[in-house]
Amino acid sequence: MKKIEILKLFLKNFKGIKELDLDFSDITNISGENGTGKTTISDAVSWLLFDKDSQDRVVGDKESNFQIKTYDSNNQIIHGLEHTVTGVINIDGKNTTLTKTYKEKWTKRRGESEKLLTGHETLYYIDEVPVKKSEYQDKINSIVNENIFKLITNPSYFSTNMKWQDRRDILLHIIGDITTDRIINYNYSLKDLESLLAEKDIDVLKKTIAARKKKLNDDIKSIPYRIDELNNSIKEYDWIGLNQELSKNEKDLKDIEDRLLDSRKVAKDTLENQKQLYGLTSKLKAIENEANSNKDKPLFELKEKLQKANFELRTTKNTLDNLIEKKAVYENTIADVTKANDELRAKWHEVNEKILEFDETKFVCPTCNRAFEEHDIESKKAEMTENFNQNKAKELSSIGAKGKHGKSTIEKLKEDIKAIDSKIEVVNADIKEFTTEVKGIEIAIADFKPVDTLSSNKEYQDIKEEIDRISELIKQESEEMTKNNLASTLKDKKKEIVAKIDEIKEQLLAKKNNEDIKDRIQELMDKEKSLAEQIAKIEGQEFLCEDFIKTKVELLESNINDKFKYVKFKLFDTQVNGGLVETCEALIDGVPFSNSNTAAKINAGIDIINTLSDYYKVSAPVIIDNRESVNDIIPCNSQIINLIVSRDKSLKINYGESELNQHLSIVSEEEEKELDELIKKMKSEIGNYTTCIEDLNSFPEGAESVKETILGQSRWSIAKEEVFKYKNQYFAFCYDAPATEMQEGQDTNATVYKVEPIKKEIIDFE
Repeated sequence: MKKIEILKLFLKNFKGIKELDLDFSDITNISGENGTGKTTISDAVSWLLFDKDSQDRVVGDKESNFQIKTYDSNNQIIHGLEHTVTGVINIDGKNTTLTKTYKEKWTKRRGESEKLLTGHETLYYIDEVPVKKSEYQDKINSIVNENIFKLITNPSYFSTNMKWQDRRDILLHIIGDITTDRIINYNYSLKDLESLLAEKDIDVLKKTIAARKKKLNDDIKSIPYRIDELNNSIKEYDWIGLNQELSKNEKDLKDIEDRLLDSRKVAKDTLENQKQLYGLTSKLKAIENEANSNKDKPLFELKEKLQKANFELRTTKNTLDNLIEKKAVYENTIADVTKANDELRAKWHEVNEKILEFDETKFVCPTCNRAFEEHDIESKKAEMTENFNQNKAKELSSIGAKGKHGKSTIEKLKEDIKAIDSKIEVVNADIKEFTTEVKGIEIAIADFKPVDTLSSNKEYQDIKEEIDRISELIKQESEEMTKNNLASTLKDKKKEIVAKIDEIKEQLLAKKNNEDIKDRIQELMDKEKSLAEQIAKIEGQEFLCEDFIKTKVELLESNINDKFKYVKFKLFDTQVNGGLVETCEALIDGVPFSNSNTAAKINAGIDIINTLSDYYKVSAPVIIDNRESVNDIIPCNSQIINLIVSRDKSLKINYGESELNQHLSIVSEEEEKELDELIKKMKSEIGNYTTCIEDLNSFPEGAESVKETILGQSRWSIAKEEVFKYKNQYFAFCYDAPATEMQEGQDTNATVYKVEPIKKEIIDFE
């Protein structure tokens, strides 16, 4: 692991510090009041390495408010000073001295008596050798990457300055990818997903499953309606009773026909006519029965056509919604590109208005400080002008090319929108057409009446005519042979029986139609069952996908948290519906980093720095601001620089943990017990009749009076409270002091008790 340490730091005219020379050790404690320059040291390190302060602000940028120049008592800049930071950096045992100087550039123009401030320049040195900025930056980059340096030196940078997405990416890089095989081996119940994930990731699989599930649900929803329609078309009769009644009537009809033949003693030709009539009548009935069985087929066809038309209407409306959404996306893109082109146009004008200003110091010999010859200067200026104009032309050309590309993009999108509008117009026409078609079919269903197909059936009409002819012959013959009312009575009875037989046969035809309908219903029920089984299987796969994601989350968080000793990370939030959304938040004993106290944040930051240093194979000085807020920090292998707020009027530097504890006012348990015992002894000794606590035998040696307060006043006495400091602890003595000389020497009430400071910088007590 590469180890980077700061050994020395020298500041001259940097921000408010005129001159400061610092040495650093493994643990360096820098203490002082607010405004004494603790943060300036951190800024100096950052500026020396990366041209920025500790908050990523660039020097000279008025908006960032990071200025390193020195100001006088009137808050005016003191000109002519050089602002320098020098640092001795140890990298794996080898020292490197880096120096950076920021200075003003003053130029005396022709015809003017005084020099003018024309700009600033920064000088760079490596091991006291002047180098170019690019060489200096290359050296810094070879030591450590800027972003990594921030991560491993600032305990709050990872959790406060970075976006959660960037924090998450770093953590995932630390643990590496978790393969599908590893997730399935960890949770063997996911074994069935192995084949499904062979050629696609979990997100693609979830989308595929969701699409299949939606299609199956759409298919299964229509089945109950279709079954209901079929059930409503079933006609139920007493089929056994109808068959028995048909047999009885056919037998009665045969008996009557036999009696008629016998009673009339019909001739042989009359008998033949009757046989022929019976055959024709049977054939006629068969045709009629077939026609009746097919009369409702057009209604079923209309209903199927209605269902298809409704499907087409829904599909077309979905197409319209997609086109409208796509159009909105194109319009938003046009707005974005238009805005970008406006910015390019402004940039073009900005570049076009740039003029070349000459740095007069470039035309002076660096050795003898004598100005170059006039023709050399003119030649140099001509060369610089040509280079400036070429670069300016290139930049303008680049901006113009980008603008043309944006313009062509806008034109292309507008053409696409026109095409979409045309499609929308066509789709709207289709919707109107399908809507009209649906309404037409619905009206046709409502107005449906069975069609009489027999009137157009030539065979049927020919048979009917032949029956009429033969019936007329039989009638004529029958009239001649009828001699009594018996024949007439039998004929009437025969008509009744024939009508009844016809009615029964028509009812019996519905039975076969019912069987066909029931077969279709069974087919639909089988399909519904099959679809339900497929949906159940799909939902099982869907559940496995959710379990897969949860298992992956568990592995991710477990693997990441194994890398840390003090903090845990939450990488996913669970939504109300059970879904997971990505996040990245550090938890300290279950409390989010943002809600933790300063001490917890500092230790959490050091824990994170330890892990990141191991991962990036580099350690660098950890600068802990507000170090006074935490008693103990967790172990850290990096160099530690503690910035401590104290009551010192100027910066104080010391080294090691023992010196640090003095600043942190750490009180041991034994010291607390010692003071508690002393207070008990003082209470027992003073009773209520002592006015001078220092006279007590039990008064602790070395106790220092730090504050006296008047609590109240009467005619005879003044109530006072005096606070003493003893081994970083505080106790108070409250007593009634005599108001006048007349009361001196009299017994007065007094008591002693322990107090705690409630502020660190302005001592007050409770």
